[in-house]
Amino acid sequence: MSYEKTIADLLALADRIDHEELWRRPGMEHRDWPQEKQDQLMAGVNLRRYARKLQEKQDAAAPGRVYMRGFKLERVSGNYPRDRGCGDHEWHAAINRFANDETHFPQPNDGRSKDWPRMMYTAKQVSDEVPRMILLFEQERRGLPTSYKMCGHDPSPATPLPDNHLRCHLGKQCRQCPYLQAIEAAPDMTNEAKDEAKAWTCATHILLESKPDTYFEGFLHDKSDDAFHARMARSFMEAEPPEPPLSPSDDDGVEGKRNG
Repeated sequence: MSYEKTIADLLALADRIDHEELWRRPGMEHRDWPQEKQDQLMAGVNLRRYARKLQEKQDAAAPGRVYMRGFKLERVSGNYPRDRGCGDHEWHAAINRFANDETHFPQPNDGRSKDWPRMMYTAKQVSDEVPRMILLFEQERRGLPTSYKMCGHDPSPATPLPDNHLRCHLGKQCRQCPYLQAIEAAPDMTNEAKDEAKAWTCATHILLESKPDTYFEGFLHDKSDDAFHARMARSFMEAEPPEPPLSPSDDDGVEGKRNG
């Protein structure tokens, strides 16, 4: 089934409703808009999201795209948490209730922090991380970004990313990993199946070979993550300049005021 006309109609309708391209405006401005303008923004956003969902569904059904389960393993959507069952909020809440159960995790009397169910939180993280890894392996296969820019409003020039590639939290380049190379060399696997097999293999390897804190921020990174962290560090350093030190006369004046 082709959704091309429906997708085109949805995008055209979104452009007519949000003809001002309000989605390009900084998020901090939205709360000061009248309700009608906020509705105009969200109508356009939701129409474009729905069109994107249809496009993804059509792409997944294209000839030659064969997944292990017949469909693409996706992340739980934060915008539509009940698309596939209960989403992950209820799961997170169940873990939190268990972590707060004094029967299983009593508060020590010596001032130490109490223990918590690391394994359960890790399991929840992996459920969302593996689909993200599948997307990253797909992007590397097609070509990762060659430059990085914080956002469209960032006045600084784009940062070049020469030879961009994925690496895992074990410090290895994914394209040089012998486990992943063995999967890539499989003659009877589709590209989509390879992406998923690589994700599961990489995630399992990291879980078995490292401590939880090693991969808290994600299992895979590319050079755009390095550029983002460098940009954030630079923005913190450029915050507010420190106040100049007091001159000797200023010190006397301050001391005199204190003694006066």
